[in-house]
Amino acid sequence: MRKKIFIFIMMISFIFPAYAETVLFMKPVTKGIEKSEANKIIKKLEAAVNSKLNAVSYKSISKAKLKKFTECGSKVECWSENAADEDFQYVLLTVIKTNEDEEVSVKFALINIEEEDSDNLPKTYDSVDDITDKVLLAQIKKLSGYDSIKGGKKSKNEDEIARRMKKEEERQEKERKKLEDERKKREREIEKQQKEEERLAKDRKKKKRIEDERLRREEEAEMARLEKERERREIEKRKEKEGKKQSLRDNESDLRKGRELILEQCAQGNYSKAIEYINKLSTKKCECDEDQNVATLKAQLLQFNKVLKQILKGIEAKNSALILDNIEAAKALDESIVEGGTEFSQKVDKYAATGWLARGREMEKANKYIEANEAFEKCIEVDPEKSECNEWLENKPKLVKKIYTMANLSKDNNPTKAKELLRAILKLVTAENEYYKKAESDLQILGY
Repeated sequence: MRKKIFIFIMMISFIFPAYAETVLFMKPVTKGIEKSEANKIIKKLEAAVNSKLNAVSYKSISKAKLKKFTECGSKVECWSENAADEDFQYVLLTVIKTNEDEEVSVKFALINIEEEDSDNLPKTYDSVDDITDKVLLAQIKKLSGYDSIKGGKKSKNEDEIARRMKKEEERQEKERKKLEDERKKREREIEKQQKEEERLAKDRKKKKRIEDERLRREEEAEMARLEKERERREIEKRKEKEGKKQSLRDNESDLRKGRELILEQCAQGNYSKAIEYINKLSTKKCECDEDQNVATLKAQLLQFNKVLKQILKGIEAKNSALILDNIEAAKALDESIVEGGTEFSQKVDKYAATGWLARGREMEKANKYIEANEAFEKCIEVDPEKSECNEWLENKPKLVKKIYTMANLSKDNNPTKAKELLRAILKLVTAENEYYKKAESDLQILGY
């Protein structure tokens, strides 16, 4: 009896620790999350820690010590060396960050300084609103060292322990009686189950004999049915083979006529309709060259449509790279689809001029005036009627004056930039222009 009491007292001492270990709650590290959102989570985390843990906050640690502890990070050896004389035995580290799906990840690391051990537990939440102090505390509770740091109380007095022991003995007696009753009940159920199994075994044997006979009759009937089905399928296969041959002959004519119709649509510039037609036509098959002709035409059309979309996208976005990088490829594809090209080939110079116009705007915006001038001249070369390019070239003297002013302003504080601007003037205008002479003179002073 005394042995039981001693064991129970030991159990009570483990269930109700005299004091809980102390944990240092370090300032959470945040990555890739807005400060306001991070602060919300940190406040909830502080509330959870203060409500249930025997903790000391980083806010109450001196700046010198806090700096030293911060450098330790998650290195257990560093904590053991630098915090061995502190009043806390555990350190709770937290990392809060967001991922590409805008989910919030909260990762806890609980470091046992005395045992030089650590425990990590990450968890991902759909949004900041899903994170409360309760769910954070629930996550912390899953850490293996939680029981050592949760808020503890002093053990009850001896009367309380005796009361608990008596209550435990009564509970154990009730449990013993309950187990005995369950044992007897199980024995009765086993006996009943054995009798039921014997009855079921007899029924199964009888049903098996009946089922075997039924299966035998069904098997004979199925074999007769399969033989009839085989004969029927042989007849259908012969008919289907003849039908396929006729279908292939018909498809050859349809493919030839369909391809001619698609080429007519291409010549008129109706590429979307041509692709729609050829997608339908490519489902037809024949034992002839038209199969390959249609497949080749389909591949050319799809590639041309892809490149054309890039050009039109570039025109809409005024992106010169998208236009100019795809012009030649589109033209080559267009001419391979229809000899001499389709309606696109008649517009290709207009598209190219738009690309050079966009390139000129981009270079001018980047203060690359020589490249801008080359782009606008190329624009006029492919489309002499492009008004924006003509207007830019006509206003070039005004631009040169502006560049010269910018060069003068840069002479003192950025002579390198001033030289670049002055050299640009020499490329943009002829020697007869007054700013050409000024730029040349200034360059001689600044030194080429």
